[in-house]
Parts: sequence; structure tokens; C-alpha cells
Amino acid sequence: MNIEGHIDELRAQFPVIKRYTYLNHAAVGPLPLRVLDEVSRINQDKGYSGGLHWMDWEEEAEETRKIIARFINADPEEIAFAQNTSAGLSTIANGLNWEKTDNIVINDLEFPSNIFPWQIQAKRHGLVTKTVQQRNEELAIEDFEEQIDRHTKIVAVSHIQFSNGFKVDLQRLSKLAHENGGYVVTDAVQSLGQMPIDVKKLDVDFLATSGYKWLLSPIATGFLYIKKELIDEIEPSIVGYRTDENYHEYSYRTIRPALTARRFEHGQINFPGIAGMRAAIELLDSFGIYNIEKRIRKLVDHLIADISELRGLKVLSSMKPEHRNGIIKVGGLDNPDDVVKKLKEENIVISSRAGGLRISPHFYNTEKEIEQLLDVLSLLTKS
Repeated sequence: MNIEGHIDELRAQFPVIKRYTYLNHAAVGPLPLRVLDEVSRINQDKGYSGGLHWMDWEEEAEETRKIIARFINADPEEIAFAQNTSAGLSTIANGLNWEKTDNIVINDLEFPSNIFPWQIQAKRHGLVTKTVQQRNEELAIEDFEEQIDRHTKIVAVSHIQFSNGFKVDLQRLSKLAHENGGYVVTDAVQSLGQMPIDVKKLDVDFLATSGYKWLLSPIATGFLYIKKELIDEIEPSIVGYRTDENYHEYSYRTIRPALTARRFEHGQINFPGIAGMRAAIELLDSFGIYNIEKRIRKLVDHLIADISELRGLKVLSSMKPEHRNGIIKVGGLDNPDDVVKKLKEENIVISSRAGGLRISPHFYNTEKEIEQLLDVLSLLTKS
């Protein structure tokens, strides 16, 4: 669907625009009305009929699993629902069979959720962690190549770095890791929802995400992708009735973990949130993720073209096409936190990260909203 031709219809789905120029999707994405409706529907069902709709919710969750799988070009049996990105990453970290000679490769741009689980495993099992150092806020494949060796079990990296939007070449990194017998674990929370993700093409082994950012889904929603041939390589670290192959059978027995990634779901899943996530992905799908990526790029191009004209400001994010996306970091301000507060007073919402402004528009934003941001920044840089 053409986004520009349906922009009014699209924007009508986002009540956030009634109050804010919201350019902060790398932090928290707002909820479209159709998502709010689905969350409310499940809660209303529970409120008025208790558990009578339980099996309907289960069926809807399985349909959502299929929708998620199609969205990233995976198979449904490779998808496990997770409360958030951290839960998915920790499932892998805690479930791997570690050996004393293993090492783990991380980097110094990474968000803590994809550092801390590996540091804990290193401490617990006496492993070595190797850290790829950024080069002017970029991560070079050559530096990963220097750190990865035959003892590397895990390369942990975000597809897009949270602080400045640097996009890693996952396809190339996966090839490098696999040539050395290692696995790639990626945090995709900053990419899913703003660009196409094809796990088969990227050839990552594990991918974890939350839904509350670019996926425009409720808080405490997300999922974990595990390449099907690796499901048996990961031991469930938290188990419950859903872990079992026959999870609707409640009698005493010996556990038989599900043959699919569902073995990593232990207790009750978030039915209202999952219904909302399905509605959000269906909205994204209705406009086409390639169209969404193109639309976001157009907005970001508009921002970049004019930001350099403002006194003292400069774009710190990579301008190389293969590394760019919807996150732009802007530097040159003495106190970005104060600027963020002043912008909020004007009902413009962005974030400050790592000493700069982080701006992250989504596909329903407009060029006019970008200009509103630029106009206020212009006044602030003159004062």
C-alpha cells in the first residue's frame, strides 16, 4: 500500500499525534488504535467470562506465531514467545553447553541486555570474553575477524546499535562466525518494524526482540527465534507446563520437552499483548515493510539534509548507505539532556543517548514533523 497516498488514514491510527510530534521509536513506540482494541478485547473477554475463551486465545497465539514467522522468513516451530529481548537472550546464554575453552565476542557499543548475560556465563564457567572496540562509533567486520577464532562459541551483537543507529552486516558476520564453528546471537529490537528482516538470508542462529519499540506492540511482548537445527542444542533453563510436548495434559509424568521452540515458553503467555502484537504486525504488513523502510529513509534524509545547517550541530551516525536506518544521532550540543527537556516542552519527543540527540521517526511521521523539530532546534542553537 502506498504510504504517502494513505497518510491521513494511517495517522488516524496513532492517537499520540494529537499531542506530540513523536520521533522516539528507538525508545518506546506508541500503540496504534487497532492494537489498543485487540488488547482491550482479550481483557474484556477475561473480565466478563473468565477463562471461557482460553482455547480461543491459544489458537490466536498460534496464528500470531505463524504471522511472526512469515514476518522474518522463519518457520513457526522456530519461534518462542518471550516477555522481552533480555528474556530471549538469557534463554540462549543459560541454555548453551559451555566448555572451558570457549570464548564470547561482544562489542563496546552494545546495549547492556546483550552484554550482561554473556558476562555472567563467562564468570560462571570461567570463559574468556573478547570485546570489539568501536571506531568512531562504527564496528568494523575486520575487528570482529581479529577477535573470532576456533574457540568462539558466541558472537553477540545488535543488528542496529541503540545509541547511534549503526547497522551491522549480519550476513557477513554470520559467515565469519560459522567458518570458525561459532554462533551469532542478535538483538533485533532496533531493526524489526523499520526494515525487512530475513533470518535465512542473514543466517543468524538466534534472534531476540521486544515488541514495544519499532514493532508498535505492547510492553512485555516479544519473541525468540532459534534456528530449527539448534533447538536441541539449547537446554531450557526455566521450565513449566508449556515446556512439555503435551502441555494441555496436566497429570503426573516425566517431562518431554516440546520438539519446537515452544519448549522455551514455561508458564502463562501474555495473551492480550500477543493479540496486540499480531495487530501491529498486520498493520505493518498492510503497508509493506519495504515501503516502510523507504518512507523512514525519506524522513531521515530530510532531517540529515537540514541538520548540518544548524549552528554547531552535526550528524554522528554513519552516512554509509549499508549502515544507515531510522536512528540518527546528532552531536555538537553541550547538554543534550536539557535540549530533550526543552523539546518536550514544545511537545516534541526524542531521546538523548551517549552524549548526543537520538532521533528516530517511524513511517506514520511526516516531513512537517521533521521541520517542526528542526525549527525548535534552530532556536535552541541560536540562544
